[in-house]
Amino acid sequence: MAVRPAGHDALAFALEEIAVEVTVHCNLRCRMCSVWEGARHGPEGALVRDLLSEARELGATDFVPCGAEPFMRPDFVDLLEHAQAIGYRRVEVVTNGLLVPRQLDRLAPLSAVQLHVSLDGPREVHDALRGEGAYDRAVAAARAALERGVALGLSGVLMRPTLARIDHVLELAAELGLREVSFQPFQPEIHGMDRDASAFVFEPGERSRIEDAIAGLRELAASRGVRIYTDPVLDHVPAYLFEGLRPIPRGGCHMPSRFVLVNIDGELYPCFFMREESMGNVNRGERLADAWHSEIHSALQLLGLTSRCPGCLAACSDIATFGGEA
Repeated sequence: MAVRPAGHDALAFALEEIAVEVTVHCNLRCRMCSVWEGARHGPEGALVRDLLSEARELGATDFVPCGAEPFMRPDFVDLLEHAQAIGYRRVEVVTNGLLVPRQLDRLAPLSAVQLHVSLDGPREVHDALRGEGAYDRAVAAARAALERGVALGLSGVLMRPTLARIDHVLELAAELGLREVSFQPFQPEIHGMDRDASAFVFEPGERSRIEDAIAGLRELAASRGVRIYTDPVLDHVPAYLFEGLRPIPRGGCHMPSRFVLVNIDGELYPCFFMREESMGNVNRGERLADAWHSEIHSALQLLGLTSRCPGCLAACSDIATFGGEA
């Protein structure tokens, strides 16, 4: 039986955020990603709506639909509309942007939705990774979304092909009048752990390039008035890339205490990286509330709070606790 250490407030946190892997279909074949190879959708629509409602009863106000390209799922905007209708205040959608324009009439009224368009750099960098024409279509989609009043941010990945021109993401954000961008290091889990990642990782002697690039991004962001959402974790990026260190916030990670992930198969996990033990499976009729209040969940919370989780470094990390806000 899990033992709850007395006095740790995080053990009594209400659920704040639910993520659902809605699909691993994608309209692109990006060189640094293998997720699209799964080519299937997640839990059926009725079940996702039930999960969103149950999560709201547990306190959740944030919904993160994830997987590959979410707009590939036919009922995806239906799910966004349902989330807003039942009171979600923040719905974060990471997208390559190419399918966004056809949905703008329905997205425009959804004040809870914020799109995060993935961008790898200027046209030549982005298209080399994602396919010819992808940059122009992504930027056009971003401009069209902003014209319709849809909240928007840009997201970039620090990896070998992007580092020299990643500042373009910040420059474009400033040009578009955006207030926020996100940068995270290359994630082997996304590329595929059994695949050759040599084109995306750095040589041992290139550490100073990363450090200089991070310093430059921070300076540019300050001069352009654009916030880097992931700034609290950027100091950990060099050690992550060159020493394989997977950091945990000082005082432990709070993600398992306020977050739940429903993966593509309906399994329930306390974060994107703690997947060794499932808290249940919604496809088998098991309830989210039962999993949230289970002994397994308590044990997984303790792993995070006592710095015994796997550690990670991504935009989905415990950014608030890294930044001293939790």
